Amino acid sequence: MRLAFLGRFADELLFGATDVLMPTIRATFGLSYAQVGFLHLALQYVAGLVEPLSALLIDVWERRWLLAWGAAGIGLSTVMVGVAPTFAVLVLAFAVYGLSSGPLAHTADVVLVQAHPAAPGRAFARATALDTTGALLGPALVAAWLWAGLEWRWLLVLLGLAGIGYAALLAGTRFPAAAPEVGVSSEEREDVAPRLGLARELLANLRAVARDRAARTWLLFLFVHEVVEAPIVFRAIWLSDEGGMSQVLVGVYVLFETFVALVAVLALDRWLTSVPPRRLMLVAALGLLVLYPAWYLLPGTWARFLVGAPLGFLFALFWPIARSESLTTASGRPGAVTAVSAVLGLLPLALVVALLAEAVGLTAALLGTQLLGMAALALVTWRWLPVRTAAHGPTD
Repeated sequence: MRLAFLGRFADELLFGATDVLMPTIRATFGLSYAQVGFLHLALQYVAGLVEPLSALLIDVWERRWLLAWGAAGIGLSTVMVGVAPTFAVLVLAFAVYGLSSGPLAHTADVVLVQAHPAAPGRAFARATALDTTGALLGPALVAAWLWAGLEWRWLLVLLGLAGIGYAALLAGTRFPAAAPEVGVSSEEREDVAPRLGLARELLANLRAVARDRAARTWLLFLFVHEVVEAPIVFRAIWLSDEGGMSQVLVGVYVLFETFVALVAVLALDRWLTSVPPRRLMLVAALGLLVLYPAWYLLPGTWARFLVGAPLGFLFALFWPIARSESLTTASGRPGAVTAVSAVLGLLPLALVVALLAEAVGLTAALLGTQLLGMAALALVTWRWLPVRTAAHGPTD
């Protein structure tokens, strides 16, 4: 299980290092802003095509091969960026990352929560803490490497080779069979259907998820969570244009917010031993309905940090609970749940927010979207989410 815990950490570390090096990569290759955007589009659209299918395969393939595929791919992609001689190779490298990130991260999620069926939220909180550490370590490692006067290409090559080595370890590891969900009978799992070929089995898994009320509810929750997250794409621009922060101060704020999120998921790991997750999320949703207007409307840089601390803390509580609970519903098809979630994630929410900003202004668009989304999140939590009691584990 320790190797699975490293899945999202490796993903965040390798992409984080590449992403923070983008100004240097842009200067090295003389890229335009449009070309930089095209690199990310290559990653996004390849991932959009691959992730739903790879997620469905989680339920029918041996998971170590999906994990190894993902780790080898992100490692190879990072090496390719490090040695790339042309823009075309950079585009190919980002496409390879899009091909690989989902199989690694999504499969690791499933392995983790099914290994701890009595406390999936706690297991995922710990995994989220680890990948948040990866998100912090990437920029820190780049800063230290460049401060020492070392060539940026070698850093990416070494990180990529480490990713490929991680893939070899995963390929040689046999992960235990999924643990049964607590309180779920064999009849409810619907595992008695005959296997009639891969395509038929994948469709059967999707139908099982569609019939599962809890799975549908958690998918709705995850979609609304995406709505609330969509304005974050414009956070740095808002902090600069409307919040009056310099580029350096924007970077400091992003690191500060990431650190707050890490503290939140560490606290969540302990709270879930005594507090039902639904109650935690309802309190967080109500708190955010107050904090979002304060963050946008109170004047001054220090107000942004003071309000941003509890705001970032509360928002970080949602993802570990929602993601882990969605993977442990009665349908017993976590891959199919992930596939549907990945398809919903392709909706152009950020573009909708951008068009709204053009029409009504950036602050009104971001605040309005997040308030409406958070109100919907509170409603879904209060009215429809299934209740899971507090649980001990995975290891107290």
